[in-house]
Amino acid sequence: MPDPVAPVPVLDPERIDLRAVVESLRAGRADGAYLRGFLPATYEAPERLRRALYAHAARRPGGLKSRLDEGYDVYHDCVVMHLGKRRRAFVSAGAAGDHEITYENLHFSAGALAATWKSAGVSPGQAIALVLPLSVEYVVALLAALRLGAVVSPLPPMGATFVQSRLDRLSPDHVVTTERYRHLLGPRGGAVLPLAASSRAEGGQPSHWYAPDAPVARLLTVFGDATAEPVELAAAALHEGLLRDGLLLLGLDEADTLAAPGFDPLQFQPHLVLVALAAGATYAEVAPADVEADPRVLERLGVTVLGVPRGLRDGLLHRGAPTLPRSSRAWFRSLTEVAEPELWDPLARAFWGRKVPGFGVVGSAAAAGVHLFAPPSPPQVVARVWPAPGKTWLLAELAAGTLPALNAAGMYTPLRDGEPDLTGLPRVVLVREPEGYVLAGAIDVGRDAQAYPTAEVARVVERAPAVRHAAVVVSPGRTTNDAKVTVIAFVEDERGPDGRVVPPVGARAITALLEREMGKPFAPDRIEIFPLRPRLLGGAPDEAWCRAQYLGGALHEKARSELFVLLSRLGYILAGAGTDR
Repeated sequence: MPDPVAPVPVLDPERIDLRAVVESLRAGRADGAYLRGFLPATYEAPERLRRALYAHAARRPGGLKSRLDEGYDVYHDCVVMHLGKRRRAFVSAGAAGDHEITYENLHFSAGALAATWKSAGVSPGQAIALVLPLSVEYVVALLAALRLGAVVSPLPPMGATFVQSRLDRLSPDHVVTTERYRHLLGPRGGAVLPLAASSRAEGGQPSHWYAPDAPVARLLTVFGDATAEPVELAAAALHEGLLRDGLLLLGLDEADTLAAPGFDPLQFQPHLVLVALAAGATYAEVAPADVEADPRVLERLGVTVLGVPRGLRDGLLHRGAPTLPRSSRAWFRSLTEVAEPELWDPLARAFWGRKVPGFGVVGSAAAAGVHLFAPPSPPQVVARVWPAPGKTWLLAELAAGTLPALNAAGMYTPLRDGEPDLTGLPRVVLVREPEGYVLAGAIDVGRDAQAYPTAEVARVVERAPAVRHAAVVVSPGRTTNDAKVTVIAFVEDERGPDGRVVPPVGARAITALLEREMGKPFAPDRIEIFPLRPRLLGGAPDEAWCRAQYLGGALHEKARSELFVLLSRLGYILAGAGTDR
């Protein structure tokens, strides 16, 4: 017997039954007719949905302290309102065993750490960078910063160059890290805030009340321009995103444990952690490699809502028969990842065999959460997406993002005060259909639609011995949201005993350098080494010239020409040592 279809909701102008909407979404019964009856009204009257959302949250045990458009106590609504129920707030699994913290212990630890930082001079409005992996220490530090009214900037501790260049852009007033990662900070490593609370610290001070337009987080976006200025996320936008995503999109409640092992921390954190805490749920952190080694770790942690990136998908399927956590009631994936329907379909069908629906999201922490979602449903040949409830948006012409699309295809364009605002989001194409919208993919070329820091990576490669210049070419991959990254290293020719050109540096050495300085996510798909001298522009390789010459095959042809190799050597000699590396 087919599952029953939810009745199409009719929106009362004065009241929205969010409970009924959530039940339909969680059960995977919200088909196209249902969503057409609910979502368009929320786009046209977002204030009505916001009022309903806050009214619903205020009825929960513990009481919501924040007031819509008046002020926001993010700490209280993520911690204090869940006290007295002895539930886990966060748990991590690792080789040394599970490490968890309850809401009560989180409240105590964050309060004591906040008092210690206050004594050290931290005041409301100051920016604190958290150079920490996702862990209990990360969560305590994050909540301590929010309790003080600070502006938080989480930063994963990958390579030294990655961390230092991003700290320069974030310009924090304070940095928090552990001794293990202090060396990554460079000049900022001399003075960091302590992660251990002072024995004299008392955590009884009240938590901070943010004004609606006051910044709560200063975040780096992974989309668009890799060198873009940080995004300052206002309290009103962040808080609304936590409530909306937790209730209407992830469908979390106090019995849930949310995990997203392998999701990009720059794209999704601290949003996912705070979404779980705001819902009174648990956030679980576990490395994808640990899940692949023993998928039962997810059941041990009690994961009910599971985020699945490509790597974890492949790990769950690699044994031939899917190994799925029996505790899961829903799973989701990021729709900005590489589109591989032939690989996602077996996982979706395996989950649905246990009546576990899957859904998809497009969003980021810098954009205050989810903007597009494919609702929980059985496996579909083509997944339909919808803008998140309450979003004001425009399906815009691809060539002019401020004009409504005349045809069925256009670019999803959020509006802020009537103006386009794609802050923190990729530019994606939607195709309008009767049952919703088809996500056709991102406009910009990048791995998982993300911007790759070509210039930064090239400068790191130029530190390798014998590399005089470097450039990076990002080209489209074989499918939607895919890209291939090629690092081009230009060297002087060196000759072996037989007179042939011998590269003075190898691809392995360059890869190791990049992984050490930037982190493994920035390792290229290919490394090409040419005994040539590139065209320079302002002292650096002309990126457009390098791209055209490489993709057109000219660099390979020139590298095989003795004349071009000798001319390149002459160019380096004429440039002179010290004036042209």
